[in-house]
This record gives sequence, structure tokens and C-alpha cells, in this order.
Amino acid sequence: MPASAQLFVGTSGFSYSSWRGRFYPKGIRSTDMLAYYAQRLATVEVNTTFYRTQPDDVVAGWAAAVPPAFRFAVKAHRRITHNRRMPNLEEAVRALVGETEGFGERLGPVLFQFPPTAPFDESRLPRIAALLPGHWQVAFQFRHRSWHTPRVADLIERMGSAVVYGDGEAEPGPLGRGAFIYLRLRRESYSPQRLAAWKRRIAGYLDGGRDVFVYFKHERLGPLYAQRLAEQIRTSFRVPAPTGL
Repeated sequence: MPASAQLFVGTSGFSYSSWRGRFYPKGIRSTDMLAYYAQRLATVEVNTTFYRTQPDDVVAGWAAAVPPAFRFAVKAHRRITHNRRMPNLEEAVRALVGETEGFGERLGPVLFQFPPTAPFDESRLPRIAALLPGHWQVAFQFRHRSWHTPRVADLIERMGSAVVYGDGEAEPGPLGRGAFIYLRLRRESYSPQRLAAWKRRIAGYLDGGRDVFVYFKHERLGPLYAQRLAEQIRTSFRVPAPTGL
């Protein structure tokens, strides 16, 4: 595997009481969940940022609770992705930039997830992309099939971004497109055979030199699937854990 290709596997969110007794210890406090999680998984997808901008002290607390190599994938606020006219876009992006600065070097991809009701609009991507910091890793998820064309995927790759693949979703999108790989594994259960298929596919992406970010759904088995997949890939293909974990 190329030394520069890294694997990050986690879940969408981390603070779930239903995980107690299966992934978390039964008596764990909610305030201790992230630190425990980050000892076992290398990344988490933060979805609360989609609904509201998080206070600076909350973001600082999250960043302080995890090791340096841990990565937060941050979902962009819905006022950017879910309003087709995108009013006050500049203000919304500025707020997002300020929010992500608190993660520092622990910031992973920034996810822009468009709704199933949003068809292709050739003006939307350029308007958003023009406002984004150049150092960001950006992932776009389109859930209307009109976006799933080679033209759109080519544009996103030229931007140095990723097209999200949503396994198990009605419109999963193209698989394997992007300067890096962003996978959202949404099925409620994954058989050993299905996990093995993903293991081989992800190893191929890593072998090609692309970083891979994988997020399982937050069902009770989500973190266990994430642990299993990461361990199988690292054991079978000698992929090292991110430095510092």
C-alpha cells in the first residue's frame, strides 16, 4: 500500500445510549463516550452541525477528547444544501468555516449532503466551491439521480473532492469517484460476505493511493461493524492505523 493512503472507519455520530452494554460499557457517562470511542475508531461523522452551528466550546471539547490522528467529518449546515436558491450563502459558509476551525488538524472531510428533492443545477457547485477554503477535503452527496452523471463526477474530481457513495440508499451514487473515497454504509446489517466484499474494494482504493473514509449507520451494530472492517483490512492487507491512534 502507498504510505500516503490512510484508512478511517467510524460511524455517523457517537452519542447513543443504545450502544451501552454492546460497544460502550454499561455505566459510561455521556461525557466520556467520545474519548472511549476515539480509542477504538479513527473517525466520526458529526451530524449535529447540519442542524445548528455548534458553540466554540463544544467543538474545542470534542477536539480535546481525541488523539491527534483522529478525524471529524463535519456535515455542512442544511441552509447551504437544502435551499435551492441558497440565500445568504456567503454568510452560511463563513459560519461553517468558523465552526470547523475549532477542530484544527483533527478536521477530516466536510460533507455537503443534498436532499432527494434537489435535482441537478449546474450553478450550485461552482457557487459553493468558490467560497470554500482550499485546504479542505470536501465530499458531495447527491440523492437525486440527475446528479449521477460522469460530467458531475469528473467536475468533482477536478476540484480535488469526493463523490459520496451511500450503500443501501435509494440513489447511492457512483462508486469509487473522487480524489479520495467517502463511503456511507447505510444498511442495518452487514453479513460477513458483504463486509469481505467491501474489504477487498477498499483495499483497492488504498492501493491506488487514495485515502478512504467509511461511516456505518448508527444502529446498535454500527460501531462493531466499523471495528471489524477496519481490523480486517489492516490485518489482511497490512494497512497501518493512522499515526497517533
